[in-house]
Amino acid sequence: MNIDELNQRITILEHRTVVDEIGNHIAKWDEVYSCWAKVTEKSSTETTNTGVTKEIQSVSFVVRQSLFLLSLNATTHKIMFQGFMYNIKSVQRDYLHNSYITILCEVRKAGVSDDIY
Repeated sequence: MNIDELNQRITILEHRTVVDEIGNHIAKWDEVYSCWAKVTEKSSTETTNTGVTKEIQSVSFVVRQSLFLLSLNATTHKIMFQGFMYNIKSVQRDYLHNSYITILCEVRKAGVSDDIY
């Protein structure tokens, strides 16, 4: 892959639980890393269930491998891209060349959110 294909800026968010002044545990997403990526839309589906139309878009992000990105996982990280928060579905490493990592993500662009955090 040519380096000039990495032309979109993405931000990696990490889930943290903080305690407020009265002891409540609050979920928070903090920006922890930013890098350039090649972004490709894989699919976009729209379904209607009980009167609510949901649009889900699948996207792949190809980024250069780094030590931080090797620890990336779907349970504690998300990707912020163009104002949308993408849920990570899988992280695919390139073991042959050790150069790039492909991150497959989904975002719900319409409909009721099912985010548990």
